[in-house]
Amino acid sequence: MTNLNNYQKLIALANEYGINCQAVPEECLVASLPGYDDFLLAFTWSGAVEGEPPDHELIAISVQDITKEVTVAAWQIPTYLFGNVLRQAQMLVAAHRDFMS
Repeated sequence: MTNLNNYQKLIALANEYGINCQAVPEECLVASLPGYDDFLLAFTWSGAVEGEPPDHELIAISVQDITKEVTVAAWQIPTYLFGNVLRQAQMLVAAHRDFMS
């Protein structure tokens, strides 16, 4: 699969969850975390799980606090867990905000 196809697939996955993203030079996609405009969601393909079907391709995801310039959380997950990780990211960001205030 070409890089273009990989990124189109990643954009389609993000769009399924209402995330509008942009490509950046580091070959990843970035967007605001839904519900938290001051937190950046960055994700890219991390590779495939050897011997597994294509739906087990791995995505590297990180969430950064833009104002504090820190990474709040990072994951490497199969594509089918993307929605679960987004919910987890929102919960962790809420806890991070509470802790930092």
